[in-house]
Amino acid sequence: MFYYPEVLQRHTGCFGTIWLAATCSSRLLRREYLGVDVPRTCSAVAAFVIGRGGWEVPPPPPGAPPPRCSLYLAALLQLGLVRVYRRQCGWLLEEAALVLGRLHRARPPPNIDLSPPRRLQLVADARELMAALELAPDPFFGVMGPGLPSPTELPQVPP
Repeated sequence: MFYYPEVLQRHTGCFGTIWLAATCSSRLLRREYLGVDVPRTCSAVAAFVIGRGGWEVPPPPPGAPPPRCSLYLAALLQLGLVRVYRRQCGWLLEEAALVLGRLHRARPPPNIDLSPPRRLQLVADARELMAALELAPDPFFGVMGPGLPSPTELPQVPP
């Protein structure tokens, strides 16, 4: 056999939840998904695959060969970890969106419109604006250059 059955049992095995997440994820409950500590389980899976025996993996029975892990089992455990982590992140995102929605509904939006008297103070009369623009200096005043024609001379077109 390529694995210890004790390791993959649902309630007593250290990798039971991630094994079920990899093989039949519809049978798991939300509390089982949230009960998995992903970083700690990742290090335990790595130790189990390498053969060092993690602190969560029970020692082999007396007289039994040291535990071996097949590539198939290692891949399924990693797949289960990815599925558990994805579900945990999805639920965290949903809860954060719910909290933000409740916060936005609880506090009314600020009034950003100006009151009519304040609006008249900020926007000047149109005639005053036009008079101010007429007194503005000409941006081309005093600029002499080959690109600008002289206003007093008419351009001559050669015949």
